[in-house]
Amino acid sequence: MMQPEKITQAIRKAIVDRDARSPAEREKIYAAARIAVGRQMNGGANAAVIEAAISAIEASFAPKPEKKPSIFALGPAIRNSLPPIGIGVLFGALMVSAVWALMPASQDGNQVLESLERRYNETLPQVPVAVDFLRKVSDSVIAMQKSDRAGLEAKAAKTFIQLRKLDPELAAQMPASLPRGSSVIVRANAFDFKILFNWTLCGAVQMTHPAMVDGVRTKADVLGCPYFGLWTPAAANW
Repeated sequence: MMQPEKITQAIRKAIVDRDARSPAEREKIYAAARIAVGRQMNGGANAAVIEAAISAIEASFAPKPEKKPSIFALGPAIRNSLPPIGIGVLFGALMVSAVWALMPASQDGNQVLESLERRYNETLPQVPVAVDFLRKVSDSVIAMQKSDRAGLEAKAAKTFIQLRKLDPELAAQMPASLPRGSSVIVRANAFDFKILFNWTLCGAVQMTHPAMVDGVRTKADVLGCPYFGLWTPAAANW
């Protein structure tokens, strides 16, 4: 799992380098970071780390924030005890660690942000792929509602279940181009359904298809989103 300090430092430097003063400008950086982290191992654990880092960073931009020392600030006692070259080495070590968290250590802050944005833009084409697959799942659920209501309700009426448990054959058809760790969960009864795709593309969907973001699991004051999908009106609050 990625270290929170490294994630925070890398994102903060990207914000400073791009002079991202507005929430919209910062959200673009956050979205790019989510996509980059989502492609790495331990995606679920890393997602929690990056959301915590983003929340902490965004809180620092709130009106009249409580003054806190910079993450790079050194206490007077430590600063006075180090020669100038020692301070430079320590600061440099912190910056290298921050960059290493997301990209090769040879890249500077601008290159890190450019790489994150490139990965984000590379992921955008996968959004319609995911949406198309969700429609296929909804077609399958509707077919079950018509042909096997009792069987459908026995499996998925009370709680969300993985698609592979409801329709293993369709689950196996999930496009291979979708990010690693992508999955779909379903809840349905004889008349309604809610089909949700997990977090791997949710950052991009939040910007391109906000109406598809699951409002039940995404609070208004929380950055990022865990699920997006399709649902009938009666199932919106499931």
